[in-house]
Amino acid sequence: MKDCPKCGVQHNKNGTYCSRQCANSRTWTDEINKRRSKSLEKYYENNSHHLKGKSGRKHSEEDKDLIREKVLEYWDLVGRKTPKQMAALNKFHVHNYRARKRDATCPTADLKLIKLIMEKCPAGFEVDHIVSISKGGKHHEDNLQYLPAMENRRKNNKDVYDESLAIKWQDVIK
Repeated sequence: MKDCPKCGVQHNKNGTYCSRQCANSRTWTDEINKRRSKSLEKYYENNSHHLKGKSGRKHSEEDKDLIREKVLEYWDLVGRKTPKQMAALNKFHVHNYRARKRDATCPTADLKLIKLIMEKCPAGFEVDHIVSISKGGKHHEDNLQYLPAMENRRKNNKDVYDESLAIKWQDVIK
């Protein structure tokens, strides 16, 4: 005999639940949750928990400190990135992904320069493709400029925008 986890009725059926209605029910009352947690406690008294008492080497505090030092040495060697740099890197990867998807990346594009353009983007501005990729523009440094965020949203994939607000990346990166 099995107990239905939903209603608590004993049954002889193959499944876990006594009926289709209990199986399809998605709401659990507090009483049912307490009953389920008690049954789990009873189960774990007799059986080991998958997270408790894991086998393996226990690290001493000296070992943990040594591991922390090694990790910090590694990141100092590789170079830590600020949150602003991580955000710029993420934007760079998103732009590259979209450009690859539309086959818009030029073989002559300098990806390191494009990454630098993304990192040096002034606050409140976004990197914009002058001729949008969806209209056939290429993901190339000559097709990039800085636009205020709201103007970039307004421009979308059209060619009409306030050009006086645009900043050339060459003026920022010298």
